[in-house]
Amino acid sequence: MSQAPSAHIGIGAMLARAWLYWRPYRGLAAVLVVVLLFQQAFTTGLAVSLKLIVDNVTEGTNDPPLWLILAGLSLGYVLAASSSLVGDILSSRATARITNDVRRDLFVHLQRLGMDFYVKMPLGDILARFSSDLAIVRQGLTRRLIEGVLAIIGLALNLPLLFYLEWRLAIFTTIAVPLMIIAVGRMTPAAADATYVMKDAEGSVLNTVQENVRAQSVIKAFGLHTLVIDRFHREIDDLARISVRSGFLIALVGTVSTLGVQSVQLLITGIGAWMAFNGQMTAGSLVAFLSLLGVVSRNTYDLTKRFVPSLINASGGMRRIEELLDAPVRVSDGGQARPLPSLTGGVKFEDISFAYEPGRPVLHGLDFEVRPGESVAIVGPSGSGKSTVLNLLLRFYDVDEGAVRVDGTDVREGTLDTLRAQMGVVFQDNFLFNTSLRENIRMARLEASDEQVEQAARRAEIHDLIARLPEGYDTHAGEAGSRLSGGQRQRVALARALLREPVILVLDEATSALDPATEAAINSTLARVSEGRTVISVTHRLASARGFDRVVVVEDGRVVENGSHAELLLRGGAYARLWAKQDGFEVSADGRRARVDVERLRAMPVFASLDDALLERLAPRFVSEVFAEGERVFEQGDPGDRFYAVVRGKLEVTVDGQQVALIEDGDIFGELALLNDAARNATISARGQTLAISLGRDDFLELMDRSPEALAEVRAVARRREGAA
Repeated sequence: MSQAPSAHIGIGAMLARAWLYWRPYRGLAAVLVVVLLFQQAFTTGLAVSLKLIVDNVTEGTNDPPLWLILAGLSLGYVLAASSSLVGDILSSRATARITNDVRRDLFVHLQRLGMDFYVKMPLGDILARFSSDLAIVRQGLTRRLIEGVLAIIGLALNLPLLFYLEWRLAIFTTIAVPLMIIAVGRMTPAAADATYVMKDAEGSVLNTVQENVRAQSVIKAFGLHTLVIDRFHREIDDLARISVRSGFLIALVGTVSTLGVQSVQLLITGIGAWMAFNGQMTAGSLVAFLSLLGVVSRNTYDLTKRFVPSLINASGGMRRIEELLDAPVRVSDGGQARPLPSLTGGVKFEDISFAYEPGRPVLHGLDFEVRPGESVAIVGPSGSGKSTVLNLLLRFYDVDEGAVRVDGTDVREGTLDTLRAQMGVVFQDNFLFNTSLRENIRMARLEASDEQVEQAARRAEIHDLIARLPEGYDTHAGEAGSRLSGGQRQRVALARALLREPVILVLDEATSALDPATEAAINSTLARVSEGRTVISVTHRLASARGFDRVVVVEDGRVVENGSHAELLLRGGAYARLWAKQDGFEVSADGRRARVDVERLRAMPVFASLDDALLERLAPRFVSEVFAEGERVFEQGDPGDRFYAVVRGKLEVTVDGQQVALIEDGDIFGELALLNDAARNATISARGQTLAISLGRDDFLELMDRSPEALAEVRAVARRREGAA
């Protein structure tokens, strides 16, 4: 849970922020103040009228006449009632406008923030700022603020009248009221800090709920209900503890002020009664003074019990809103940025160094060039920095050193809009909006006609499918494209990219999440639509890179090889080793079954010493296993009983809850399980659907019983690998 912040937004600072939001509506605010004056004037007039009426009764006079007093009160009531109605309308209008201003500021700033912000900031935390944080800020800066202004007007009108009625009692009152306000002010910092921590905890709970809703398929499939409920209970128990402290400190502010007001009322009532009995003030003056004291007490109560606690409460939400508004924009158009002319598609990555976090470089000295109209695949192991190359080209981030150049121009010298407008992008997980398929495609070029949208869909080979749908292009995609299959979403995303007529087509693992048949079909489509364009593709699946003009191999943030698929295989270097890892698996069209050949088994170090006859008998014993997104292959501490090879997909390795590695196509793990029953030293889970083949320990040992020499060699290899690890 979050710790208490080191600083808080005080009452004065909150009032300064209120003025900034009210300043555009100064005219409305001025009218509202006049309306509030009418309301308070009636309250004051009512108290003064009581003095006149009581004194007339006790003295047996009718001066001024009772009818005149009542007529004045009736007129004042009509004016006050009308003012109240007008005030409600004006305050509602101001509240709506100010709230929308904050929403607009937040939303616009979100559009300007770079990808670094979204990688670090949980979605639930962002949503909390638009919901609960904004609601409490709206309450504090509008309705409660208006009540506070009304109370201040009341004090300004009524305190002088108290001096007119009885100056000695008034002096006591004017000393007591500021002392109460000062006492309340001393208590506000701790309450404000506690409120901030509470709002932060509420954002964390909202993030947990949001994540839980999105993960329902995994939770239901693997029976995780008890686990997630227990975790949620712990989180809301922590929130309850924090809320109790925050609520108590805020309530304490109001309670202290209430008790102070009541003690002043009690004391003044007693002193005033004694003075009236002794003839030092009239009965009418006493009644009027106590009536006005009630008004002053209520005004003080509104200030200290409602207005101040509301501002304290709002300060936590305001801090969180300002944290978002103050989040730095890392990538923007510089002062010298100019619109880029039409590009030819030449791209150069020039001696680039880059780190997402200081001191942890991802790229260093990366250097290669893509010629106009050339197709280049960027490959390499997980964590090599290949996806970072695309992030820099698209200016999701800016380089630390070096330059990314298009047609010889540093991308930082051009405007973001004119750079990205000449690129089309297809991601691995393409987001579709919950609107029609036509509008989803049109997002790439808002002015495009229906005919142009359909032409883009034809080129992406999705038009016929859309046309067969009952609502055609008006069919809604569903939330995040949920009404379409993975392949259909990719084709809609490709149509969206092609609608731009991009000079540079960027593909970021565009087919890696698809089954083999769909992947092959989309790769064929990509090959057709890529003609005449510069194509830069990042992929970890080398079968997709085979048809590109050139392959760039990245390892440890540097280019280690550069050439065609055939050239790189002949060199026998890094690319050839990656290819050998992924080659030798036969995958079914639906991507749910796989077979391994003898050559691929021999390439696995643990089996390298086995002869062909043993490998032939071993290969059929492997079984196919499909792991869904988030599914655990095994848990840390589980018994080791199976050996695995990843055919397609990606797995995450965690030790004691911390990610330590990624396993992807062609990687093997769990080989020690073939030789002993040692517990698993890590947890492995799927990052996206993953197909693997596995071999049970008993199957392996049964086969090895026929060849003790081979088993001894396998043990030796396993020991060497264990020592290297």
